[in-house]
Amino acid sequence: MLKDLKQLIFSLKMKRKKRERNNILLHGSNDFCIGLNLILCRKRHRVFSFISAFSGCLLLLLFAFSIFSPPPTDTNHFLPHHSSVVKEREALESNIDAVFQVPASGGNFGRDLWSSSQSKFYYGCSNASKKFQTADMKTHPNRYLLIATSGGLNQQRTGITDSVVAAYILNATLIIPRLDQRSYWKDTSRFAEIFNVDWFISSLSKDVEIIKELPPKGGKAWIPPRMRVPRKCNPKCYQTRVLPVLNKKNAVEITKFDYRLSNRLDTDLQKLRCRVNYHALRFTDPILEMGKLLVERMRMKAKHFIALHLRFEPDILAFSGCYYDGGEKERAELGAIRKRWKTLHASNPEKVRRHGRCPLTPEEIGLMLRALGFGSDVHVYVASGEVYGGEETLAPLKALFPNFHSKETIATKEELAQFSSFSGRMAALDYIVCDESDVFVTNNNGNMARMLAGRRRYFGHKPTIRPNAKKLYKLFLDRNNMTWEEFASKVRTYQIGFMGEPNEVKPGRGEFHENPDSCICQAKGGETIQNQIREDHENENYRKDALGVSDEQQSIEEDPDWTDVDYLDNVGVFKELPNLASSVLTKQEQPEVEEFFSD
Repeated sequence: MLKDLKQLIFSLKMKRKKRERNNILLHGSNDFCIGLNLILCRKRHRVFSFISAFSGCLLLLLFAFSIFSPPPTDTNHFLPHHSSVVKEREALESNIDAVFQVPASGGNFGRDLWSSSQSKFYYGCSNASKKFQTADMKTHPNRYLLIATSGGLNQQRTGITDSVVAAYILNATLIIPRLDQRSYWKDTSRFAEIFNVDWFISSLSKDVEIIKELPPKGGKAWIPPRMRVPRKCNPKCYQTRVLPVLNKKNAVEITKFDYRLSNRLDTDLQKLRCRVNYHALRFTDPILEMGKLLVERMRMKAKHFIALHLRFEPDILAFSGCYYDGGEKERAELGAIRKRWKTLHASNPEKVRRHGRCPLTPEEIGLMLRALGFGSDVHVYVASGEVYGGEETLAPLKALFPNFHSKETIATKEELAQFSSFSGRMAALDYIVCDESDVFVTNNNGNMARMLAGRRRYFGHKPTIRPNAKKLYKLFLDRNNMTWEEFASKVRTYQIGFMGEPNEVKPGRGEFHENPDSCICQAKGGETIQNQIREDHENENYRKDALGVSDEQQSIEEDPDWTDVDYLDNVGVFKELPNLASSVLTKQEQPEVEEFFSD
């Protein structure tokens, strides 16, 4: 029993020792693990620090390389082609505004913008020569010429001027011309309500006998036969077509009388034209006084000012066949208006603009003026009808020239009341301000532009800017691909010969009312300039001969023949030709209808 008890105690001791030994081993292993973990943590921290430092150095090297290495070029064949194209286009679009920036200042080109340096060598001269027969010597008794003008104010002015010359050619007494009251403008004004009729008669009394009304025949009023003459009819044409009727009927009325007299007449007849247009045709006192007031108010705003004759009405755009990137809405609107003239053929807008036969937009006129040197501080008087597109169309021009005026902005409604219902009288006010302006600018080649260009040449060659639309059209299309300096330089180059300088137009070229060369005389000191101009003309002729280009061809291409829209609004008149009993219109003359649509 004792023995078993001892063995039990021994076994218990052995188990306890074994358990103590196991505990010792277990604690040792735990301590080892903890130590090992501490060692690994220290080494991992050192590795991470090394990796971070290495990465930082690598990034710094890459950054330095990107700065100092040259940019990629088109020769980098590893990039896809479309990717480079997209990048180039994005770069171009982002830099357009930076490249073509229109300055507020016009710049300094070392020349006077407000006058011509050569104008002092030339002056208007229209006195008759000694061989010119006076009215009392040549007027035939009982021979009366009546004239019915056509179109708006300035178109009618050409007819009135030429009517005096026609009466002189026919040795007839002229009845005061009848103004057009049926055309587009719907103006009921009579001659004496726009022009000073008494001055007109008295100032021309030595040239042509003029009376206000056709005298009665046999104590009764009578209606003379009516006829038409071809356009550009010369003296022989009048003597063979009109004179026989006058001899037989004693009186005749020529209708639609505008541009019915040849440009090429002898010098005395051309000077008679100038005496009529520049001296005898004087507006009535109310129109002159209001026009003078408008000019004074412009002078109060600035020492110098520009007058802009802006033709951008829907009618003129529709007739010309021009479009201005207004989309289908614009095409539909202008196309509907164009249908008014059934004889007009389908237009090619791109071709029309390319040939310089479209009016410049208000924005294009503004860019041209800035390129020529006129800054944003310049005051601009605008003579305009209804502008297609309204204020949205005018906005770019107003942004370029914020000092923007018209007769409606510098005069009150009360002041304009006696004129505002009559388009001819309102046009007369614009005519006066444009004539008195320091610089006259036009975006078209219509009747007012032509008449004023001739008048300003006659009275001192005041600067008159006519856009070289054929050249400028391409330049405006390409302007975002060049700097402003390049654009402005090209504008100034293209406008040489279109600025109203003396002898810009070769004698005999264009309409006489625009280029009255027979009435421009040369002052002393201008001989050297005249010789240089003659040499220039000879060089031009040599160049054209070498190219096989005639004056007529060049005239058609470079000097497109414009007319006011109202010139065509009476197309119905041709469908109602008078009967042959009261008219001497011949079949050979009827094809001239087509000529109306070539203007």
